[in-house]
Amino acid sequence: MIRNLKLRSILGDFQIEDHSIAYHKFMAQFYNFCIKQGMEPGKITPSRAFCSDESQGLPIILMSKHFGAFPFDHGLVGGIMAHGRRAPHAHHGKDLVILQASHVGYEPLSQRFGRYRRLQTEDQHFSSNCGKIHATLEWYLAEYTFAQQNTLLQQINGEEGEQFQITIDKQLVKQDYKEGLFLNLEKMVQRDKESDEILKPIRILSTSHVYAVSDELIEYLKEQDYQWSQEKAKPINHHLQPTLFRFERDPSDFNRMLQNLHEYMPWVVTSGNPMLSAAEINVQIEFDNAYRSIVMEESYQGKNLIYIAGLNIDYSPNNGQHFPLSQFVPWAAYIQDNQGNHHILEQDDLYKALTDCSDRNEDQVRLDDMIWD
Repeated sequence: MIRNLKLRSILGDFQIEDHSIAYHKFMAQFYNFCIKQGMEPGKITPSRAFCSDESQGLPIILMSKHFGAFPFDHGLVGGIMAHGRRAPHAHHGKDLVILQASHVGYEPLSQRFGRYRRLQTEDQHFSSNCGKIHATLEWYLAEYTFAQQNTLLQQINGEEGEQFQITIDKQLVKQDYKEGLFLNLEKMVQRDKESDEILKPIRILSTSHVYAVSDELIEYLKEQDYQWSQEKAKPINHHLQPTLFRFERDPSDFNRMLQNLHEYMPWVVTSGNPMLSAAEINVQIEFDNAYRSIVMEESYQGKNLIYIAGLNIDYSPNNGQHFPLSQFVPWAAYIQDNQGNHHILEQDDLYKALTDCSDRNEDQVRLDDMIWD
């Protein structure tokens, strides 16, 4: 998966290739990992922080099967951790397990992330997955599409020689609007060599301004093998990269998901898979926040506790397939014993620790034996 360098620096070492585990194997390995860490069979209270989507049903069922108890609900829509539920969870078991995951759909035939076939609909159509992440991205993607289509580039050959011009819709200029996508004009428009101030527009049109293009942008487009048009101005399209713009919104309207993602949205909307990138970033931020609050949680003191965060990938079912398949991509783990010792496992070490455990669980329960008429 190709990502720009800045997005890679945001996502750190989050790897999907060669780090995903089929859920029927992962849950057995997770249970055996917990036993290896000193937890007692039959005394573990599992907890999950998943989205409420029905595609998360398989992980919940498998968690119940392998840990022998229905998992405590520790999550909000979008895979956000519900921090206020820690004390009840702590009181429900001797040893404690938390599995937190954002999720993203994957359609194997088109190899697209963020799509999922809804088997229970009349026509079994595709829709977004995760819906919460999609709803959060919708405004940003619309703003980005508008900016792509309304930032125009043109080469003019006149009496004064060759000139490169950029036409910018007024909606993309901060001084005229309070919320939206705003271009970083200082990177795109020619500046005065002495004052370093942005030069005034060459032309002022009814809904846009025309400027001379900055040397910096010209050089960037040259590196991208951009072909300038002399006939008419063309949209900048995918060449509008995250360093060239920013998003601004009223922070009083932010929910937890927006708080996690807003800062990184320029890199999310320009990535090849915005839904996947957003889910990965959300997992990382939630783990960092949850880890710090778990360490300070009084009700967890003196308990054995394992908290693993990662990404659920929901493979979209084909027509005729009755049950979805899911894979888990571990990101990081917080491990604490009842003596107060704790440490973190990063992705590579966590993946190895899990896959070194057996994918057979001798303690798993038969769900048919637990449920009767």
